[in-house]
Amino acid sequence: MGDSGEEEAPLLPGPKDGGPAASEALDGFGGKSIGFLASMCLLCNNMCSSGMVQIPATFQGAGWLFPTTIFLVMTALSCLAALYLCKAVSWVQGNREFTKRVEFSGFARAVFPRWLYLLTVAVLIFSFTANNISAIVVSAQVMDSTIVAVTRHTCALVIYDRDSHTSHYNNATNTTITTGSDAVFRCIDNVPPGSDSPFGRAYVISIGFLVVMAAVVPLGYLNLDDNMWVQVGGIFLLVSCVMVWSAQFIDLGLHASRIPAVATGGYDGVISNIVFNYGYVATVPSWLNEKGPGVSIVTANLTAVVLATTLYLVLGVFGAMALDGSSVQDVLSAIDSDSRFWTVSQVGTYVFPIASLLSSIPVFAILIRYNLLNTGICSKRTANIVAVLLPWLLALFFYTGNQLNMLIDWSSAAFFVFLNLTIPLYMYIRQYMLKGFHHDGSAWDDSAYRHSQSLSPIASTSSLLQPVNDDIIDAGDHAPSLEAAYRVAHDHDDLPLPDALYVLPRWMRMRVVSEITLAYFLFIFTILLAFASMAEQIQTVW
Repeated sequence: MGDSGEEEAPLLPGPKDGGPAASEALDGFGGKSIGFLASMCLLCNNMCSSGMVQIPATFQGAGWLFPTTIFLVMTALSCLAALYLCKAVSWVQGNREFTKRVEFSGFARAVFPRWLYLLTVAVLIFSFTANNISAIVVSAQVMDSTIVAVTRHTCALVIYDRDSHTSHYNNATNTTITTGSDAVFRCIDNVPPGSDSPFGRAYVISIGFLVVMAAVVPLGYLNLDDNMWVQVGGIFLLVSCVMVWSAQFIDLGLHASRIPAVATGGYDGVISNIVFNYGYVATVPSWLNEKGPGVSIVTANLTAVVLATTLYLVLGVFGAMALDGSSVQDVLSAIDSDSRFWTVSQVGTYVFPIASLLSSIPVFAILIRYNLLNTGICSKRTANIVAVLLPWLLALFFYTGNQLNMLIDWSSAAFFVFLNLTIPLYMYIRQYMLKGFHHDGSAWDDSAYRHSQSLSPIASTSSLLQPVNDDIIDAGDHAPSLEAAYRVAHDHDDLPLPDALYVLPRWMRMRVVSEITLAYFLFIFTILLAFASMAEQIQTVW
């Protein structure tokens, strides 16, 4: 109850609000049925992207010390940001056991002023859509290359070919000559060397594009918990590829001289190439809503991040030590073009992109839909169009040329760190302030927070949330500790605490630094990291 005596409005109905049971799904959402293995695979898949194939070049260019340090920093930073976000979500009124439906955008609506909430939603939808466009284009291109390798040809409907009417002026004859082909339907029997697209600079709807679309689009209309078999299969194939390639690298011979501790030059883009792989934090709230009751938040997050980092380090170090520097820029191309590699290793060059990308496309489509529905911005039908179909339409314009690289580089530099690190940490800080806690973790009277929650029901679909009340009411120095307050509220002195209640391990919480102090430090650090990433991207253009 707030000061007005009215009952607080829930975010979305849960089991304790007369809603469906924990194992049942709300309309447009999944149920709480994701187990530990599927949770770990889901979170890890969101970190393992096609950028893995460039990591060996990073180690050769900068040495092993600096990249390894950045990987370890990002492992700790991304995991802490995710756990801070989990704890902030658990502070939503009545959501201590995660029985409410609280998506990333819905949580932003609850704790941010309107302008920041709208900006957060816009960045979230744009980033997830850009991620899917990239995955769709690369997956379709790899599928076309795979079809060529197996059947010796593939075909496509040509929408527009920029080379079909290439004109140049002939000074000798004083005439303009136009070259190219006007063919509407085109077939090829080989992939042009040095080209990402098998069809060169033409905008096409290829067989590979249609195959990937037919396989992935139906999964986007399902719920997150329905896609877990895809996540488990994707991680299995991903780990298998890395293991086979590592064995191949060992067989070829590892040369430590190729990756000294500190190399001269080659540091450009190292931070960006590594940091942008850990883009899973913004997806955590959706997983929280559908994870099983017995799944440990801390263990699932930590296991996923450690597994992803291990895969990156193993592939990066072994690949850099085994491959010659002139061919290591792209591991897939290096393996596919070298006759010394086993057939199974070369098959992995086709399996790896499909395993790492196809498993992520339906997930991000589902997360877009979840976030749109949770804020009440649009209907389920409109959300499905925006989340599932729109990225495929936009992908046609990025199928060829360098537009895709520009989209990835600039969207990552501009939004990645803010969305996955800075904003989650600020959500925790904001929620911490609204709930009214002392700096040492003891609780104040949270009536101001509860009053702000009652003024701002996220479940409403008719209007946007009003900015929350920032007033904090001091209950004095004798307020009960968070742990004691939780147990008293549940009438059990020996009640075990939820694993999301504390972010830091007990030894660090008691002896080194408080959670809120570390949150402020990490928040400032991520802001500096975001500006450093943007500066690095601008420098590459100039």
